[in-house]
Amino acid sequence: MTFLNSVTNAITHVGDFITGATSDKSGLMTALNEVLGPIPRPDRPSKLEKRAQAMGMISTIRRWQSAPHSPPATEAEVRGFFLQEELDWFSEQTGLSDLATMKMIRKMLPQCVRLRAIHDPSLFPQPPTNRE
Repeated sequence: MTFLNSVTNAITHVGDFITGATSDKSGLMTALNEVLGPIPRPDRPSKLEKRAQAMGMISTIRRWQSAPHSPPATEAEVRGFFLQEELDWFSEQTGLSDLATMKMIRKMLPQCVRLRAIHDPSLFPQPPTNRE
């Protein structure tokens, strides 16, 4: 890493800390939901699942969907799931630095996938009702 990159990264970290960039999740959650598409419905495959299938990450999202407290996604998982143009767009939409954007997406993506799954009844079979 060059001296200029080191200074730039240090300034970015300081700016993210001062502005509280990594604690404001609402803008990024909105942007994530926009890219991932509408909440799934049983009669229509979700954009999230189509994306995961194309990226070879179905097992990853299934793990996130079923675990109430998943650890953050890895940077490799985020980069496998989103194009660089999308990551840049997230930064633009939220005003976050690239570093803060990646840090927040790593935390929020598994949570977002889990929340979407909770609203998809096809992923969690309902117990039979007793109708007598």
